[in-house]
Amino acid sequence: MKRKFSTAAATWMLVTTATVVTPAIAGSQAQTSSSFGTCEITSTQQNIKLQTVEKDTLTVATILPNPGWWNGMSPDTINGGFEYCLAANIASRAGLHHIRIKNISPAQFFSGMATGYDVAIASTTITEPRKKVFNFSRPYFTSNLGVATKVSGDVTEGNIRNKRIGVLQGNVGSDWVANVLKPQTKVSVYQAQEDMFTALMAGQIDAVVTDTTLALTQAKASNGVVHVPGQFKVDQGYGVITPRGSVNTQPVDTAVGSLASDGTLKRLSATYLQPKFGVDPSQISFWSVR
Repeated sequence: MKRKFSTAAATWMLVTTATVVTPAIAGSQAQTSSSFGTCEITSTQQNIKLQTVEKDTLTVATILPNPGWWNGMSPDTINGGFEYCLAANIASRAGLHHIRIKNISPAQFFSGMATGYDVAIASTTITEPRKKVFNFSRPYFTSNLGVATKVSGDVTEGNIRNKRIGVLQGNVGSDWVANVLKPQTKVSVYQAQEDMFTALMAGQIDAVVTDTTLALTQAKASNGVVHVPGQFKVDQGYGVITPRGSVNTQPVDTAVGSLASDGTLKRLSATYLQPKFGVDPSQISFWSVR
């Protein structure tokens, strides 16, 4: 059963300490008639209650672009994706009829400085340090750390510590590379995923270490230039974020549990993620640190 939702989109930028609405996107906030993309609402039962920033609207913070998870380059072009439709199903089970998307910078997101949202859904790994900044739901997805390299490269399980590695600021891969892999060369830290993979394609780094799901998505989009020869097992879970002290933490966790038990999360993965990966992540070889 499909149900129509309207989308009110807002793009937010961090300028010193101020949050600014860009004029072009601000004009689209009045749009209320567009459908909620390709999302299937798997249950119309309203079994949770949420206190929201805006009446009848779930305001969701995320980091774009993130293909497969959020299909579209900006809030006003999103029409589907695993996490977008996860948000839609949470909204439905709370009896809400609208979604507002806030696209924020990684630095603002991971610092906990962002405000004015109900939930944040951005492929965010649940870690103990992050629990001091955010509240998390139970995991809605489990991933490991993949190694993306050029097909023409020579990165292996045995020599990766001697290679030039790129990581994304704020990603679990950044801490893991520094504290566990401990490469012999200086690690390059990037602010944006696109910049990191552009550097890989240009030969500025030899390998990227990031979530296996993200690595596979980029590899599939590279037209055979990039592949994922291995991954490191960390069993990291992605959780829905609510601000510290939010009364919505327990209801959101309940919704995620319900979406897992009724098969909705598996259907979202099959619909939006598997086509982006091009391969089952579990089939990627597991490497060990040497």
